[in-house]
Amino acid sequence: METDAWLARLRHDLVKRLVWPARDRRDVGGAPAAGELVARLVDDEGAPVTADALWVTLKAEGPAGPAADAFETALGAALAAAAAGDVDGVLALESAFDKLAGSLRLARALKGEE
Repeated sequence: METDAWLARLRHDLVKRLVWPARDRRDVGGAPAAGELVARLVDDEGAPVTADALWVTLKAEGPAGPAADAFETALGAALAAAAAGDVDGVLALESAFDKLAGSLRLARALKGEE
């Protein structure tokens, strides 16, 4: 899968689904209810899927390397933050995604692919 298409899918299918409940809670204020920040995700067939399982699928389709590994670490931290009701910890996934995207685009540019 082409890098930009993969990044778009990663953002749409995983990142925004994890981040939006935290954004909403931040904007409304107050403490999140138990489980409020834990995203309910679906796979390509519409069946429930965990964030970890969805990442495994997405990672297999995308570019490998240190940037993807760093994002995976950030994803684990964001999932732990969601379970703990830590809004800022979940929102940190946005910057991790931006770093991943920037790193992949830079690597592609350095290879002369842009």
